[in-house]
Amino acid sequence: MTTPPSPPSTSSSSTSTLDQIGRVLNAPVAVARRVLPTSPVPVVLGTSALLVAGVVDLPIAGALGLGYLALRSWRTRAPQP
Repeated sequence: MTTPPSPPSTSSSSTSTLDQIGRVLNAPVAVARRVLPTSPVPVVLGTSALLVAGVVDLPIAGALGLGYLALRSWRTRAPQP
C-alpha cells in the first residue's frame, strides 16, 4: 500500500518556488541585456534602415525601439532578507 503524498509546506516551499519562477522569467531578460549594445545608436540606425527599406512598418519600428529602452532600463530587485 502506498502512502498519499504529503501536502506542500506553507511559506518556505512557496517562497523557493516563487524564487525559481522569478529566476526562470528573468533569464531571457538577462541574456538580452548582455547581447544588446549599451548605446542606443546601433539599435536606432538598424531600426531606421529596416523602416526605410520597407522591411518593417512604423508601429513595428516603434515597438522595437521601445522594447530596447525597456530592456535597458529593467532593473532586478535585490533579494529581500
